[in-house]
Amino acid sequence: MPGFLGRYEFQIDEKGRVSLPSAYRKAAPGDPFVLLQWKPTHLDLYPQETWASVQAKLLEFRRAQPEGGAYFRRIISNAVEVEPDKQGRIRVPGWLRKSAALESQVLLIGAVDRVELWSPERFQSELDAGSAEYGHFAPQIFG
Repeated sequence: MPGFLGRYEFQIDEKGRVSLPSAYRKAAPGDPFVLLQWKPTHLDLYPQETWASVQAKLLEFRRAQPEGGAYFRRIISNAVEVEPDKQGRIRVPGWLRKSAALESQVLLIGAVDRVELWSPERFQSELDAGSAEYGHFAPQIFG
């Protein structure tokens, strides 16, 4: 499976829905996704298979580090299950849209095992801020 690749920009409709590209729907057919914010910059959309692995890690974290309870609750309380409708749209709750600065446009970025939802402006700022890292990390990945 090639995973989630590429970048797509879509409008958020008046009901807070955003379309998923058909390539992303094909990568996780018929399954609901888990949408959450664990970084302040964007949202992550996990297919069920990937979410199962993350969930297992979260449960292990909670057992191994009881002092991390506040962190655990923050992550879990920022997670919602979303299921694409017949047109392939998911609803992004208002509180998550606000937290990730998603207004009228949303940029969907394939991140191999998940999809990231970004404000286009915030994404460009992050790319610009990290541009010096490319020369350092690219040879580790591409040779």
